[in-house]
Amino acid sequence: MYVCFGALKRGFLAGCRRVIGLDGCFLKGMLKGELLTAIGRDANNEMYPIAWAVVEIENTDSWRWFLDLLKHDLDINNTHHWTLMSDQQKGLVNVIKELFPNSKQRNCCRHIHANWSKKHRGKVMKNHFWICARCTTEADFLEQMNALGKVNDAAKTDLEVYDPRQWCKA
Repeated sequence: MYVCFGALKRGFLAGCRRVIGLDGCFLKGMLKGELLTAIGRDANNEMYPIAWAVVEIENTDSWRWFLDLLKHDLDINNTHHWTLMSDQQKGLVNVIKELFPNSKQRNCCRHIHANWSKKHRGKVMKNHFWICARCTTEADFLEQMNALGKVNDAAKTDLEVYDPRQWCKA
């Protein structure tokens, strides 16, 4: 079941940036399955629901179906000025490349941090991660990554696995 109310669609197109956050979560109540969501940010930087769907399982086919309907509902023909943000789910990454070929893909820093911090815990590591994520120039990013490496070289190496163009401001 896919839902994209006309009022939400019009509001998103009229007042939000062309950035869409995509995520899925398990439904654990009476109804089993997964909830796929597309969320924007309004002028007050608050979450703005665009569309959602209930699917049996989160996989490449369900994401393709969901994003194809979303693209049609938002009348997106030229994907060049759009940014789609996700949690690095492999099936989703490939579908975005297929349906939104000219868009920018970004990864959610919170998801990256959650995965990375399983091996690199503590306040110092957390602070270094978020300093790197908030860097606005490549030079600053490299400097902060080197600072992280001086504290914990393995933490730096593990963070280098992620393409900084997809999670850092720089």
